[in-house]
Amino acid sequence: MGSAPANSAGANPFVFGRPIVNPTIAKRDIGLMLFIIAVCVAVLIESWDLPPGTFEPLGSGPVPQAIAFLIIGLCLIILARAAIALARHRVPQKTAEELEMEAADAASGFHPRPWSATAVLVMSGLYIVVLYLGVLGFGVVSTFFLLIVILFLLGRPPLRAFAAWVTSFDRAHLPSAMPVFIAIGISVAMGFGCEFVFTKIFYVDLPTG
Repeated sequence: MGSAPANSAGANPFVFGRPIVNPTIAKRDIGLMLFIIAVCVAVLIESWDLPPGTFEPLGSGPVPQAIAFLIIGLCLIILARAAIALARHRVPQKTAEELEMEAADAASGFHPRPWSATAVLVMSGLYIVVLYLGVLGFGVVSTFFLLIVILFLLGRPPLRAFAAWVTSFDRAHLPSAMPVFIAIGISVAMGFGCEFVFTKIFYVDLPTG
């Protein structure tokens, strides 16, 4: 039998921890993942002593605990990947792959937007406050929150195309406006879908407004 064919030119097989993250990003990932893990541990500590449910089979504790364990597991994967990246980048010089990635980012117009992350964090805090106050139901608040965040991250071009389509109903604007339609569908499905799953399947009480 013949030997297996070699990878074609330009093939880029996936290797766990391969050096696609530069040391600066890896250090930021480690700090962020440690913070998220600390928050999840706090959630686990607070939810561990919740009393069992009286009218529902699961009670209030298992759902946040399961989500916290899942997030911690995902964070550990990112931590391991960042640690391997740091171990492979002990020298301060940038590798050829990093220089190639930076050139590709510059060509595509990508640039870090830390202010966007801050804005999403602020919106998440407002989302929690609105849910705590019980002004509106969980499904409505979650749908609007997801829609606003997704549209914010999409940027202005899709919104302009959507506004142009709404005012003129010109099909030429539909391809550029399609991300907005997708955002609306995802927001509605996730917002009211999560409300249905938590209230009808897990029997978890959610804000109803």
